[in-house]
Amino acid sequence: CPFCSRMHETLFPQLLKEYGDRIQIIYKDYPLSEIHPWAIHAAVNANCLAAQNGDAYWDFADYMHANQRQVNSEKGKDAQITALDKIALLQGQKHNLDVVKLQACLKAQDDKAVKASMSEGDALGVSATPTLFVNGEKIDGALPVEELRVVFDRALQQAGVQVPVHPAAPAVPASGATAPK
Repeated sequence: CPFCSRMHETLFPQLLKEYGDRIQIIYKDYPLSEIHPWAIHAAVNANCLAAQNGDAYWDFADYMHANQRQVNSEKGKDAQITALDKIALLQGQKHNLDVVKLQACLKAQDDKAVKASMSEGDALGVSATPTLFVNGEKIDGALPVEELRVVFDRALQQAGVQVPVHPAAPAVPASGATAPK
């Protein structure tokens, strides 16, 4: 969804790079198929890629979050599914995966792992996306980077882990002031 895309782009690569190994991100599937009819198919495709190569999974996730309009612009669910499979196959080729194995996985569309992830989310009270849990604290919605830093820093401090130095925010000239030439 657009909000998940915004959160994805906030977390990766900026915050992941900033926090390094101080945090661990566990990504779970929770596709909202009522709103996005092709979401479960995309999640299964991502998992097919992950079964062979983690980098292929992340490249697919990055691509889909940045280019979901490409799939949404296709006329009808069948065309959207075809577009998703093509994107997944291109990622597979890019990462030199076993294409025959990947094609079989894409065709099978075994959604058991995705549905199990969704059930886990339901049990934890997830009702919308994106939802994050930081040391058990539930965070709903796509938060700005500054707010995520507050949540992460608080969790690190509670765990006795040093908080990283954050990049300085760009200076904003005072009203009526002009920037030097």
